[in-house]
Amino acid sequence: MDLLTLIRANIRRKKGTFISIAVLMFISSMSMLLILSVKKSCADTLAEVYDKAGSGTFVSFIREDRFTAEMEQKLNDHPLVDHLRVTAAVATDQVKTDKYTNGNTWYLTEYSGGLQLVNEDGSGCEESVPELGKGEVYLSYGTKSKLDCNAGDRITVYACNTSYEFTIKGFVAEPMLGSMNMGWKHQFVSAEDFARMQKDARENASDEHGSWACKLVEVYKKDSCTLTDGRFKRQVNLDTGIVTSAWGSMTRDNSAHYTNIYADVIMGIMFAFIIILAGVVLIVMSHSISTGIEMDYTDLGILKAQGFSSRRIRAVFMIQYLFAELLGAVLGAIPAIPLIPVLTGVFDGMSGFIADTRLAAVQTLVILLIIFAVSALFIIFTTRKVTKITPIRAISGGKSEIYFDSRLKAPIGRRGLPALLALRQFTSSKRRYTASIVIASLLIFFMLMINGISDTINSKTAIEMMGGYYYDVEIYLNKPLDHETCDKIVSIAEQQAEIRARYFTRGIYYSVNGEEIMCQVKMYPEDTVVQKGRSCIYDNEILITEIVADELGIGIGDKVTVSKNQYSAEYIVSGYYASMSDTGWAFSMNFEGAQKLGLEGIGFGGFNLADSSRAGAVADAINAELGTEDFRAEDVSDVQEDEETEMYTTAANAMKTVIYSFSVIFALIVITMVCTKAFTQERTDIGIYRSQGFTSRSLRLQFAVRFLIVAVIGSAIGTLLGLLLTEKLLSVLLRELGITAFYCDFSFLSVMIPAAVICLCFFLFAYFVSRKIKKVGIRQLVTE
Repeated sequence: MDLLTLIRANIRRKKGTFISIAVLMFISSMSMLLILSVKKSCADTLAEVYDKAGSGTFVSFIREDRFTAEMEQKLNDHPLVDHLRVTAAVATDQVKTDKYTNGNTWYLTEYSGGLQLVNEDGSGCEESVPELGKGEVYLSYGTKSKLDCNAGDRITVYACNTSYEFTIKGFVAEPMLGSMNMGWKHQFVSAEDFARMQKDARENASDEHGSWACKLVEVYKKDSCTLTDGRFKRQVNLDTGIVTSAWGSMTRDNSAHYTNIYADVIMGIMFAFIIILAGVVLIVMSHSISTGIEMDYTDLGILKAQGFSSRRIRAVFMIQYLFAELLGAVLGAIPAIPLIPVLTGVFDGMSGFIADTRLAAVQTLVILLIIFAVSALFIIFTTRKVTKITPIRAISGGKSEIYFDSRLKAPIGRRGLPALLALRQFTSSKRRYTASIVIASLLIFFMLMINGISDTINSKTAIEMMGGYYYDVEIYLNKPLDHETCDKIVSIAEQQAEIRARYFTRGIYYSVNGEEIMCQVKMYPEDTVVQKGRSCIYDNEILITEIVADELGIGIGDKVTVSKNQYSAEYIVSGYYASMSDTGWAFSMNFEGAQKLGLEGIGFGGFNLADSSRAGAVADAINAELGTEDFRAEDVSDVQEDEETEMYTTAANAMKTVIYSFSVIFALIVITMVCTKAFTQERTDIGIYRSQGFTSRSLRLQFAVRFLIVAVIGSAIGTLLGLLLTEKLLSVLLRELGITAFYCDFSFLSVMIPAAVICLCFFLFAYFVSRKIKKVGIRQLVTE
C-alpha cells in the first residue's frame, strides 16, 4: 500500500513527465499498430483473392503454336504437377486511352468468372459480375490507376496489325497481374469479341512485337511438393521447356511480391522510423529518471531513513514509468483501429484489389512487450544511483565531498553577455543535454533520409544511376528497328541537342542457367551506367545486377548459358549494372548478342537530353525526316508525372509529412521535459540573475539560446550521419524494389531544411516553456 501511495504522489507531483512519456508511447503504439495492420491487411486479403481466382503456382504466356500436345502431356505427367489450367488469349502490342499510350503486353481472354468486381467508389466489391456485351471490357483494378481511366471511358487496343475499340464496363480484382506497377496485364472481353480477335490474331500474328494468339498455362504443384514456387517453376521448365518456350512467366510468390511491394517498402521505412522514435522514448525516460534522482536526492534519503530499501524505491520508478508507457500504448490503439481501413485503402489502387481490414494485434503486442522489457532494463540500469544514496549524505542535499560541475567552462564577457552565459551554462552541464543532442541527431537523420527519397524521385541523375530511364523524347514504333535506322535517328537528334543517354532497347525474357530473367537488350550498351567491371561491348558478353549475381552465385568473368526457344549461346559476365526492371531481377546484353538468340530488331527508343527544353525540336526533326504511321517521336519532357509516378511522389510526400510532423511533436515533448528539469535545477541561479538585474525576457532568451546550441550540435551530427549513411540504409530498405545502390541527389535546401526546422523548434519551444521564469524572484534566494 505504501508503494502505491508513493507512486500516486510521484505521478501527481511529476505529472508533466508522466504525460510526456505517455504521449510519446501513444504515438509509437498507434503508428506501430497502423503499420503492421496495413501490411497484414494487404497480405492476407491478397492470399484470399488468389484462392477465389484459383490462381496457379505459376503461369506461362506462350504462343499457341509453341504449346504443343507433347509439351502439354509432359506437364500433365510431371511428378510435381497436380494439374493445369489452359486459357486461350490474344496478346496485344499497344493500348491507348485519351490520356496515355501503353506499350506493355496485355493478355485478352474471354471472361469466365471467378473474379470480384470493384464497385464504383472503390470501397468494396459487388456481389455479382454482370456479363460482358460486345465492345465491352473488364480491366484489372491496377489499370485504373496506371492509365487514370474510369468505367465508361473508351480504350483502343492494337493487336496483330488491327485496332479494336472497347468501352470500359468496370474493374476486377485480378490478382496475378493486377497491380499498378506490373507491365503485363490480364484483361477480359466478351466471347464474341474474343472469337473475332483470336481469328484475326491467327491470320495476322506479329512475332516481332509479341502480338499473337497465345495460351495462358497455369501450372499447379502438388500438395506434397515442398519446393518454393520459384524452384518448382525452374524444375518444371528444365523437364518440359514450358518457360523457355514462353514469352514470359510469373509465379504466385513473385506476383505477391510485386503486388504489395510499395506498401511493404513504404510501411517498412515508416516502421524503421517508429522504432527509432521508440528508442527516443527510452532515451527521454532514462534522462528523466536520472535527473529526477539527482533532484530528489534529499527526499530519497529521507525515504531510506524511514526504512524503504533501495529495491522498493527502484520498484516505484519501475512501476511509475512502465505504467505511463502502458497507458500510452493502450490509448494509442484506440484511434489506430478506425484509421487502419483508411490507410489500407491508400494502397488499393497500387495493389489492384480492395484490401479488407486485418488487425495485427498479436504482432503489435509482441513488439510492445519487447519495448517494455527493454524499458525495464533501462530503468534498472538508470536507477542504480539509488543504491548509493545514504541518509547522512541526503542531509547535505546529496553534494559530493569534492564537487566539480565541469572541466570545460566557456568564458564570458561584457559583449553578448546573454549568449555567452547560455554557452557557459551549456558547457558547464554537458551531460544534462546529451540526450537532447542524440534525439536531435536521430530526428535530423530521418528527416534528411526522407528528403533524399523525395528529391531522388524527380532527379534525372539519380534515376539513371539506379538503373531507371528518364525520357525527354520518346519514340513510338509499330515495327522493330535495326542498327542502321537507330544510328540515323541518333544522328538527327544530335544535330538538335546534346544527348545525355540513348535508350534504344527491347525487353525480353531469356533463360539464364535455367532461370527465367528479364533481359534488357540495348543498341547502345556504352550508355549503360556500370557499377563494376565494364559494359557488354562484345556479342558474347552480358551485364548482370547484384541481385542476379547473389541469387545465381555468379560474378564477373563467369560463363553462363542463355537460351530462348530453339536458340542457345554462351556468354561471359563483363560487369554489374543497376536496373529497376523486374525489381532488379534482370540482365543486359547488346543487340548483336541478342541476334544470336533470334532477335531481329529493337522495339523501343528514347533520349535523355542535357537540355529538356530542346525535346520538341528533336521530336520535330525526327518526325520531319522519318515519321510515318509506324514511327513517330514525341516530346515527353513535361509529362514525366504520369499517374503511376504521381502516386509514388504522393506516397513520398506523405511519408515526409508524417516524419516531419512526428519529429516536431517529439521535439516539443522532449524539450518540454528537459527544459522543465533544467528550470527546476537552476531556480537558484535564476534568482541570482534576477537579483543582478537580468530581465525575464533576457533569461528566457538565454534558455532558448542554450537549446539552440543543442539543436545546432545535434543537427551537425545528424546531417553528417545522413550524408554518410542515407544511401547505404536506403539501399538495404529498397532492395525489394531492385535498388541495390541508392543514389541520393541532395539539394542544398533538402539538407538545410531539416536542420533549420529542428533548430527553430528547439529555440521556440524552449522560449515558450521557460515562461515560468517570470515567477522566480529574489525571494527564491531566501528560500534556498
